[in-house]
Formats: sequence, C-alpha cells, structure tokens
Amino acid sequence: MISIVRIIVFTFLFFALVACTQKEDNEQAAMTPWGTVVEPENDTTAHYSINEILQSGELRALTISGADTYFSFDRAQLGVHYLLCEQLAQRLGVELKVEECSDTMEMVTKLRQGDGDLIMLSLNKSVSAADSLVFCGPGDEAAQWAVMEYNKPLADSIDSWYRPELMAETQERQNKIMTTGGAVQCHVYEPVLDRGKGVISQWDDLFKTYSEAASTDWRLLAAICYQESCFDPMARSWAGACGLMQIMPTTAESFGLTVDRIFEPEANVETAAKIINQLTMLYRDVPDAGERMSFVLASYNGGHGHVRDAMALAEKYGEDPFIWENVSEYILLLSQPKYYRDAVVKCGYMRGTETHDYVDRVRERYEEYAGVALGNAAYTVTESGGYSGVKTEPTRRSGKTNKYQI
Repeated sequence: MISIVRIIVFTFLFFALVACTQKEDNEQAAMTPWGTVVEPENDTTAHYSINEILQSGELRALTISGADTYFSFDRAQLGVHYLLCEQLAQRLGVELKVEECSDTMEMVTKLRQGDGDLIMLSLNKSVSAADSLVFCGPGDEAAQWAVMEYNKPLADSIDSWYRPELMAETQERQNKIMTTGGAVQCHVYEPVLDRGKGVISQWDDLFKTYSEAASTDWRLLAAICYQESCFDPMARSWAGACGLMQIMPTTAESFGLTVDRIFEPEANVETAAKIINQLTMLYRDVPDAGERMSFVLASYNGGHGHVRDAMALAEKYGEDPFIWENVSEYILLLSQPKYYRDAVVKCGYMRGTETHDYVDRVRERYEEYAGVALGNAAYTVTESGGYSGVKTEPTRRSGKTNKYQI
C-alpha cells in the first residue's frame, strides 16, 4: 500500500514539474530586432501585445489624413509620420497596415477597442482618456505617438528605436520626393515615330489590340503610355511603378499580372487596358463621354477615391459634379484642411496638382495624336470619349536616358 501511495505522489510531482516547465517556456521573454527584451505580459484582453504583433507580422497604425501624416502621391503613400512608421515596421520585421480615422476621438476609441496598435501622429497629450495612454517616439513634451498602457513594451521599443534626427531626415526625404514631381527613370523616345506613315510608336499594334478591352481609342492608350513612360518598356518610377503603362506591382497582381511579367510590353498594356475599362465602368454615371475621359485619366493617376471626393465637394458647393472643369478645382483644394477634412471626403488629403496637370497633359497629347490642334473646334467626340479631326505637328523630344518628369 505504501509503495502505491509513493508511486501516485511521484507521478503527481512529475506532471506538476512538467507543467511548470512548459509554463516557463511559454512565458519566456521575447527579443525585439534591436535587442530590447520584452517581458511576458499577463493581459487577457483581445488587444495585441508587442509579442503578438511580432508573431502576426503586422503593425496596425491609426492616423488621420494630412500632408505630414498620411496621403497618396503618384500611386504611392507618403507623409512624414507614415514614412517614420514604415521604418519602425521594417525594423520590427513586420508589415505596416494603416487605417485612416476622421478625428482624434475616433483614433483613441479604436485604440482602446484594440482595433489598432498605435496612433501614428503627434497626439496632444491633453486628450481625454490620456490616463490610459502611453506616449512615445516622434514628438515633444506636448504631443507624441501613443499606445495603450497595457502595451508599454511597444512604447519602450519605439523609444529605443527613435532618435530626433529621424524626423528631419524623413522630412528631407519626403521633400526630395515631392520636388522631383514623381520622376521616372526611362529612355525618352520621340512622341511620334513616323508621322508621314501614321505611326506613333512601335507599340501601336498593342494599343490597337487592347483598345477594345479598354473601351477607348487606341490613340488615348498611346497618349497615356507616353505620359507614363515615354514608350520605354523598362521604365520604373521612384514609387515602384513599372513598364510602359507604369503599373504598381500590387495593382498588377490584383488584375492577374505577376511581378515577374510586369515589364513585358503586351502583358503591361493588357493590364492597363483592364484598369482603364474598370475605371470607365466606375464613371458610368458621368453622362458625357468626353467628360468621362477626364475622370478616368484623373483616377488612373490619383485614385478613384480622391476623384469621387472632389466630385462630392463640387456637388456640396453647388457645382455640377459631372463636369471635369468644376471637379478639377476641388482636386486642387483637397490639399487644404478645410476641404480634405470635410465630412463628405472619404480619402483625405491629396496633392492634387499632379493629377490636375496629368489630365491636361494626356488630353493635349491625345489631341496631337488624334490630329487636333488645341482650340480647333473642327473635331467631334466619339462615344468612347475619343476625338477625330485634322492632324497637327506634335512637340518633339530628344532621345536620351534620363529622369522624365511626369
């Protein structure tokens, strides 16, 4: 009997020891990429701790749209705070996911609900519920990024990574990008290959083949292509847009074009035709085909969401939202807080000068390709939004490799 009791006791002690060992292993402190030890947390809520962020591979940042926080430019994302947070995410070895909020209250609410890991802007430290926030990283004594107090190890990690010089360096980097106007590294070919034979480029057959899929005139495809890449199939922008029609890799993949084929001329043009057709369908509510073309071009460059925001603003202020001249005014005004923070605006800040100029340049080039002199009334608008008329001599460029400003 004594032996049996001893066996039972030893068995119980053995399993208890194993359980303790496993618990210690599970609660072992994690190490961030720069050597900061992250102690195990006892938080039992649904919120993500830094350990869970590292394990999930995703850092969720909350912000509001603005020139210094987060905005779209030339098919890419900018904003000094966004670029800083992107560096933080790279340092952590995770992907950065950004969610735009309408105001400070929404950001704090989402953070407290666990719908984000940090507030990615200099949040005023006097905000309500500040006693549940921990401030860290970029900012000063009055305002900094913020995380929830249960996630203080994340705040400590941010503080150990951030140094004041990063803000100035990142601002300089953004200024350089903005002042280049979205440079594209490409070979600048002549805008018309052989006017006498009616040949615009060596890619004319591709434009003609996929013009039907794009629901537009093949010469408009040619005009877009020249504006995007100067007919160079190997062109690449600072933001990563690729090929003849300057398609972003993520966009290409969403339309079934793999990254390894993105520079192939036919695959690139075919995908651009699909994108243009989709945009054309999105503007079926614009009754005039000629006006519709401008909305499609603006969306190809600046994004459908921003163009719809400008249309909503035009309508709010009593303008016809289906006339591009009216809407283009609000494309420009979306860089001002009064407008990009308006309740009807969904996509926030936009640097609209590039998109405004893009539409003008492509349409001017198209008129040249369609043989129409600017200001010449002797042309008609086709149902697809194209033009027909007399030919004129286009502007010519010298052929050389450079950074072409679009």
